[in-house]
Amino acid sequence: MTEPMSSTEFGGILLRWLSESRSGKASALRDGVRSQAQAWRLELEEYADWDWMRKAAALGFIDVDLRADRWSVAPPVLTRLPHADGLAVLIGARTAQTSRRVEQAAQEWMELVTVPHRPEAGEAPLPDTFLFQYEDLRTLQNAAEFLGARYVPCAALQLAKLLPPAAPGPESAPPGGSTAGTLEKYELRLQRFVPVTRDDEDGLYRWRGADYARLTRVRRNGVFHAVERETGVYLELARHRTGAMRWRPESGEGRAGVGRLFGDRYAPLPALHERAAVLCSGFPPSVAKQAQTRAYDNVPRALAEAIASSLQQNLETMPRPVAATGGRAK
Repeated sequence: MTEPMSSTEFGGILLRWLSESRSGKASALRDGVRSQAQAWRLELEEYADWDWMRKAAALGFIDVDLRADRWSVAPPVLTRLPHADGLAVLIGARTAQTSRRVEQAAQEWMELVTVPHRPEAGEAPLPDTFLFQYEDLRTLQNAAEFLGARYVPCAALQLAKLLPPAAPGPESAPPGGSTAGTLEKYELRLQRFVPVTRDDEDGLYRWRGADYARLTRVRRNGVFHAVERETGVYLELARHRTGAMRWRPESGEGRAGVGRLFGDRYAPLPALHERAAVLCSGFPPSVAKQAQTRAYDNVPRALAEAIASSLQQNLETMPRPVAATGGRAK
């Protein structure tokens, strides 16, 4: 990989490399993100490498299977944003050929809006977001064909129909043997896992397996079940009847059915749910550290309700902001 002139190109160069490599080990990608950041003199926080992978997957650039320790680049797709007045986003692989076609189209006939990612301190920069302005669907379909991408009418709304309901997975063996010393239980009040010595209560647990891989399991009626961490947290929220999701409609005229989806920071969305929310805007969620929330923009109410329902959440609807003079919201 060639070292770029500016760290703002970090995400684009890394995505190019992934696009040409096509697939590999997730653990190697994590190491690659961190080693490249060091080469570019970027100081990353402890889990910034995993965070980059998670967000790149949510943006539709790559698919990641941590259990299999694999990643693969997603095929290029041009898809409309919901209720976005003629805007589409290009996701998936960005090979050298795709990039040349994007540049050629932008110079000759395509209205391209490039939005750079602005990382917080300690984050690894993500690839730029490519938004395309279009007037009719035929133009968009022709653009997808020219770019070598597949046209999808609206990926976010299609994903809403595929969201799996949060539920315990297959029955699994309980902790035991030499791994028992690594046992932790999720404490909802503290919003984190804490070390424990017993597993005789229902709840969400994790421990190190024989190969030292992290195992996350949910215990229900004395039986342990395999579960992804994110899904397990929502199962615990449901068990304790605790809400973690809110939606606020926009203030603009005709925009009452579209808004911002908020989720508590300690309860990140499962991968497919997060991709559906992210592809409403083409941008990763904004994080309010003081409020401890993640916020997703341009999310239709129907999609927000589908995400919440599949995670056993009752979506709280916040009051709609009142538009003030000059178009600003109070």
